[in-house]
Parts: sequence; structure tokens; C-alpha cells
Amino acid sequence: MVRFRVCIFAIAWILCYPRFLTAQTPSAVLDIGYLDLYDIRPSDSLLVIENERYLQAERQDDKLKQALSLQKMGQICYNSGLFAQSLNYHLQAEKLLERGNQSQRAANLNDLALLLFLNNQREEAKRLYFQALNSYKRSEDVKGQGNTYGNLGHLYEKCSDYDSAFYFQQKAMQAFEQINDLDGIALINENLGSIYEDKGRYVEAYQYFTKALNRFKANDNIPMLIDAYNNIGDINRKTGKYQEALIYTGLAEKLAKENKAWSRLSSAYRDLGKTYSFLKNADSAFYYLELSRKLYIEIYNEDSKNQAALLKVLYDIDRKDARIAQLAKERRTAIIIYATLGIIACLLVLLFIIVVRNQRQKIRNERQLRDQETDLLQAKQRLMEVELQNKKLQEEQLQIEIESKAKEITSHTLQAIEKNKLLEEMKLALTEIIRNDSRSYKKELRQLLNKINQSFHKEASWVDFRRVFEEINQDFFLHLQQINPDLSAADLRLVSLIKLNMNTPDMAALLGISTDSLRVSRYRLRKKLGVEPGKSLTAFLQAI
Repeated sequence: MVRFRVCIFAIAWILCYPRFLTAQTPSAVLDIGYLDLYDIRPSDSLLVIENERYLQAERQDDKLKQALSLQKMGQICYNSGLFAQSLNYHLQAEKLLERGNQSQRAANLNDLALLLFLNNQREEAKRLYFQALNSYKRSEDVKGQGNTYGNLGHLYEKCSDYDSAFYFQQKAMQAFEQINDLDGIALINENLGSIYEDKGRYVEAYQYFTKALNRFKANDNIPMLIDAYNNIGDINRKTGKYQEALIYTGLAEKLAKENKAWSRLSSAYRDLGKTYSFLKNADSAFYYLELSRKLYIEIYNEDSKNQAALLKVLYDIDRKDARIAQLAKERRTAIIIYATLGIIACLLVLLFIIVVRNQRQKIRNERQLRDQETDLLQAKQRLMEVELQNKKLQEEQLQIEIESKAKEITSHTLQAIEKNKLLEEMKLALTEIIRNDSRSYKKELRQLLNKINQSFHKEASWVDFRRVFEEINQDFFLHLQQINPDLSAADLRLVSLIKLNMNTPDMAALLGISTDSLRVSRYRLRKKLGVEPGKSLTAFLQAI
């Protein structure tokens, strides 16, 4: 009855803790860089150290070191089960690595993909794995490619897509064989063994686990060696080889205990309990399952304490970062204020300088303008004086010319008068001779008389007279032509003489006509010029 109760308890313990039912092959590649939780110093101290490194890198503006520290802090949080915080750190690292080192970015993408996979975002995890793979290819990092192929194989294994899982594990094997990485080959053997174990092909699984075990022995990789012993123990138990299973699981228990690998020790206890249960040894099964349970509780409690400590550190870091950010913001604000005040002060000084300089320039310009205006006025004054002097000289010269022309026209007029008088006297004398003398030269005398009469009307002297007259009275005849264009040469002669204020006898003498004929000519001229009755012809002509 007691044995029956013990067996029931053992089975219940196994069912109550499903996390221990799976084979101990979570993925050897995923464990690279992650030591057993209790084999290293506490996570909170590691986080503080990495945060200090991050702050130092930030002060040095070293993006790569900042990203490395963020990635390590993410790994510490992952090991402590703080997946949300781990994801946050890895995302921050990704932002810094987007344009940075390809291999380092690919390693961070692998970590991100694992976190997304654990969060059941498998498609996004695949995308990141392939993105990491491309980055490793660009940087020609064959080892990184092998690790990523292994991670993809593990992902497909957990999705029960064993063909794809096997394909990617084989790709990982080829990559590690290319660079002769024996440790990487051992890890892939471990993964291939896990695939065959899931498929129930225990012979192939045993072969691959054995290959991995031999390599882990050679390189003294204790954590992976414990897993290899445990995995071979599982294969033996599943194939009914319980004694061999006890041997390999016992080796795993011994190594885990010696190296204080508590989580692996708990797994070994559980596997021993399961094996003893199959052997119908209820006491031993109960004993080891109870050890596994107690150790699991201790690990859980320790894990909870560690998480609490780590969360406190994260809280302190966040608070410190917030304070630093606040101080930085205040500093930036102060810098902006001081810079703004400095700029305003500089602008005011510059404005003052510009105003003063413009004012001085304005004064100089006004002074120059006044000087120029003064010079211009003086030049204009001098020019006016010169023009006045020139005009005065011109007037004097014109007056001299007028006087000369007046003398000349007077001389012409006197000569003409004297000539006409002489001719008139000669005319009268010859007329008398002709009338009283009947001699034969009467005919010749009459011809001479005709020539004298013709001389009164010759144009040569009148042409010279008109030329001199027009020089004195410019445009006079042009204005007369505008009044009446039908004026005859005799009319023009009469008008000229009237313009000169010549008396009637002299005009009659010059024209070679009698005074009565002159009076008739004047009357006709008045009608041609349209002079109103009662208005003086002389005044009319003087006004033109």
C-alpha cells in the first residue's frame, strides 16, 4: 500500500512540473555565452557593472560600446527571467547597431529573435534570424552563420517542422566544418540528437549525443557535458536500458553537484526519479523526485530573490537615468537660455554698432552731399557768371554788329538817295535838253534817259539792302509772308523802308517814285496786310 502511494505521488509530481518532462536539449547553440545562473556572480552586481560601462561609453560617445553593454544587460535580464526588460535592452542596442558592426548587430538580432520566440512571436523571430544570417554573410562571419543556422533549426524543431529543422542544422554543421570549429560541431550534434529524439528515432539520437559527449569531454565544457550525460540517460531510459540510464544520469548528477550547477542537478534528480519509477523502485523514485522538488523550490526562491534584487537595481538605474535625463534636459535648457541671451546680447551690440556706423555714415554722406551741393552751387554760380558775361559780350558784340549794320544800311540808303537824286537831276536835265533841242542825237539821249529810269529799279542794291536788313530784323520777311504770301518785291521794299522809320521824301527818292505814288503804294500795302482803318501802318510793321 505504501509503495502504491509513493508511486502515485511520484506520478503527480511529474505531472505537476511539466517543465521537467521535456528532454534536456533546449538548444546547445542558444546556451552559448550563458553560464549556469549560480555559477557566476549575482546578476544585480553584473547589471550595475554593465550599466556603468554603458554610461562611460555614452560619455565617450562610443556607439559600439554602448550597444555591447546594452546587449549584455539584456542577456543578464534574460538569464534572470526578466524577458520584458531584456527585450527593451536588446531593442535599444539594435537602434545603435543599425548602421554599425554587422557581426555585432547579427548577434543582437539572434538574442532578439530568441526573446520573440519565447513570447510566441515565431514569424517575427524567423524574420530576425534571417536578417541576422544576412548580416553574418555580408561580414563573411562563418561561425556566426553556423550559430544562426542552429538557432533556426531549433526554432523549426519547436514548431514540429522537423524537416526544416534538420535542414538548418545540417547547414550549421557545414558552416562549422568549413572553419573546423569542433565545439560548434559538437553543439550541432547535440541539436541533431534532440531532433531525432523528438521523432522517436532513438538510435540516431544516441549516436549524435555520443559524438557531442566526446567533444565536450575533450574541451572540458562542463555545463554542456552535464546536458550530454543527461540526454544519453534519457535515450537509455526511453529505450528501456534503465541501468545504463542510471549510470549516465548519475554522472550528470555528480558533475552538476561538483560544479554547483543547481538547475542541471535538479533535472538530474528528476530523471533519476523517473528512471527508478520505471524500475518500480518507489522509494528511490520518491527520494530523487523529492530532492528535485526541494531543489526546484530553492532555485525558484533564489530566482525570485535574484529577480527582486535585479528589479530593484533596474528601478534604481531607471530612476538614476531619469534623474540624469532631467539634469541633462535642465542643462540643455540652461544652455539654450544662455545661448539665446548671448545671441540677443550680441545682436543688440551688433545693432548698436550698425546704428552708430549708419549714423556716422549718414552724417558723412550729408556732409559730402552739402559739400557737393555747395560745389555744385558754386559751379552753377560760376557758370551763370560766365554765361552772363558771355551774354553780355554777345549783347555787346550784337550791339556793335547792329550799329555796324545800321551804319551800313544808312550808308547804303544815303548812297542810294544821293544816286537817285543825281539820276533824278540828270533825268530832268536830259528831259529839258530833249524838249528844247531838236538835233539829231535826240534819239541817243532818249535811250540814255531810259537807262537812267531802269537804274531806279535795279535789284542788286536792293539785294544787299535786304541782306543787311534781315540780319538786323531776323525772320521779319518770314512773318510778313505768313500774313500775306502775295506781297511783291516793291511791297517788300516799301515795308523795309517803313520799318526803318524813313520819311516820305526819302522813301520816294529811293523807290524812284513821286510822293503821290508813294501814298498810293502805302494804301495798297495796308489792304494787303489787313491793317484796320485808323491804325498806323508804321506801328503795325514795327510790332512784327
